[in-house]
Amino acid sequence: MDLPASPAPHNGVRLLALVVESETGLRIETADRLAEAGFEVLEAWSAATALREIARHARIRLVVVDADLPGAEARFALVHEIARHRPDLCLIALSAGPAPGPGTLPEGVRFAAKPLGPALARAVWDALEHRPEGDGRL
Repeated sequence: MDLPASPAPHNGVRLLALVVESETGLRIETADRLAEAGFEVLEAWSAATALREIARHARIRLVVVDADLPGAEARFALVHEIARHRPDLCLIALSAGPAPGPGTLPEGVRFAAKPLGPALARAVWDALEHRPEGDGRL
């Protein structure tokens, strides 16, 4: 079977994404979708791990976050924290639950139902590929 060619690196460097998902199978599936779209991918299984990875890797451009992480104060809590401290990052909130109501997510954060589809992964790659670093809007 022929696989599609990976997109060219962004300015010679692959764009870095972080997947935050507590369920191993879903985390791997999401990471695979992003890698297929051209991203280099890091994985985190908790809010604490995600925040450490964000602090360690200044090259992260995209964070895909499970909206319903176990142990979180509230639904979308990690999305709000990341948006508050790192507005330069593109954020996607994923959930198997209901879509958020208007004004629930910070401005510029995109919501999608689980699992992350290949079309959205590729669309985000395309958007970031042509956007200057530091512009976190999707």
